[in-house]
Amino acid sequence: MKKKSNKLTIGEIAAYSLGSLGREFSNNCINAFFLVYLCIYQGLNPIVLTVAFVLAKLWDAVNDPMLATIVNNTKKSRFGRYRPWILVGAAINALVIVAMFSPVSFENITLKYVYYLVAYVLWGMSFTVLDVPFWTMLPTMADSTDERNQASSMAKLIGGFGGFLVGMLGTSFILPMFANQGMMKAYQYLGMATGLVMIVFLLITVLFVREKIDLPHENVGIRYIISTFKENDQLRSYAYSLLFFLIGTTIALSQILYLYTYCYEDGADYLPKAYSYTMFWVIACTGQGIAMMFYSWIVKKLPREKIYGMSFLACIVSYILLFAIFFVIKPGAYVLNTVLVALSGAFLMTASGLNQIGSTVMIADVVDYGEWKTGKRGDSVMFSVQTLITKFAGAIAALILGIGIAVSGLPTITDVNVKDLETGSYASVQLFTDEDGNYLVKEDKLYENLKAMDEIDEDKIVKVAADEELIKSEGLTILRAFMFLTPIPLTIIGYFIYKKKYWLYGEKYDKVKKEIDERRKGEKANV
Repeated sequence: MKKKSNKLTIGEIAAYSLGSLGREFSNNCINAFFLVYLCIYQGLNPIVLTVAFVLAKLWDAVNDPMLATIVNNTKKSRFGRYRPWILVGAAINALVIVAMFSPVSFENITLKYVYYLVAYVLWGMSFTVLDVPFWTMLPTMADSTDERNQASSMAKLIGGFGGFLVGMLGTSFILPMFANQGMMKAYQYLGMATGLVMIVFLLITVLFVREKIDLPHENVGIRYIISTFKENDQLRSYAYSLLFFLIGTTIALSQILYLYTYCYEDGADYLPKAYSYTMFWVIACTGQGIAMMFYSWIVKKLPREKIYGMSFLACIVSYILLFAIFFVIKPGAYVLNTVLVALSGAFLMTASGLNQIGSTVMIADVVDYGEWKTGKRGDSVMFSVQTLITKFAGAIAALILGIGIAVSGLPTITDVNVKDLETGSYASVQLFTDEDGNYLVKEDKLYENLKAMDEIDEDKIVKVAADEELIKSEGLTILRAFMFLTPIPLTIIGYFIYKKKYWLYGEKYDKVKKEIDERRKGEKANV
């Protein structure tokens, strides 16, 4: 009988990469829109929310490795060890996303906080259930570093495109399209679309990717997790440098939606706000796509460790350009703003793309190093570190942004079904509300329409002068400052940790890999 080849095929790379698009739809939807939805449209306190999110991530720090050990210790079935977990996790995660963006009508505000916090925790746990086996499966698909580079670079490329798609889908299509039904309803549709896309694309991975390489496998427990982190110095270096990098980039990418909502004037790049935000993502993700598409070629020209280090430096350049856009360049400088937006987006996402691919290959190498040093692999547990870092970085970034939003004093936006006195028709109108729940209205016609409605307490309607600023300029300055005061130093710290502590590449890694292969051959010969 002809022996089945273990060589990675183009079809398997494509199926694996489409699954990455699905998982990034979930991750980016929550990172980009959930805090905005709760603070601006549900009127919840950003400080309370972000502190709760960080506490939820501390719970993740406990349950992520526990879930990873369950995945790792699962008996391999005819469908593989990891694919069934991906499918189960995707189904649960999709249902939770819909619940997260579904408006609730609790009279007790505490119950509303509890509802959304529980939903957020469930999202994190179900994302771990699908994400850890997704990346843990990589060494079972490809045994060589070159093949892992090909699979991970394409997966990150397509996954990054998924991040762009969910941003564009939300800001340019779903939210504007359903705004007439109320923004809370529009966000619910966004959650439903995200869940559906995620399930469809992860199902492609489950159906068309094989776990074809048998690797040494042992059941592990919590003690193994603790001892591994103590003994594996390269795991610690990898984890700390990536954590600082991701906190910085998550702050920048999450902050951009607020900046375009509150700071960026229509016409600054010849387009309305929603579409200028889309333009940023188009340009940014084009740069990311080019970097990821040619990563395999780039890594042949430059050492992988230098490319990874350059990703930190490119992010710092992007932050400086964003600072110029929102602090230095005056409104009306259309061409200059457009050029800077293009450059900042390209630098940021190109750097992010290079870092994502590099970090994914690095964790696979760190798993090999752990086997070389301790004699145990614990693939799922080791790959759970990457998932945990990503989620914890998101929580820390949300905390910093939440503090910025609270200090800025940004008003809440509320959907109100307003009846037109002339036509008798109702339309959903978005109004700023102050901390006492009063509707702040500038337009005379809208003010009269609201006063005539029995459904609205007249005392809650506040007429403000047409030239009065509802958002204070001082608040906008504080909001913008949070983008630049934290990401740059955090990124610098991450870069120095990587340069000083991480050495697992080149000849040193080749030596580790050779000794592992020889050890495996010796163990097989003795069986």
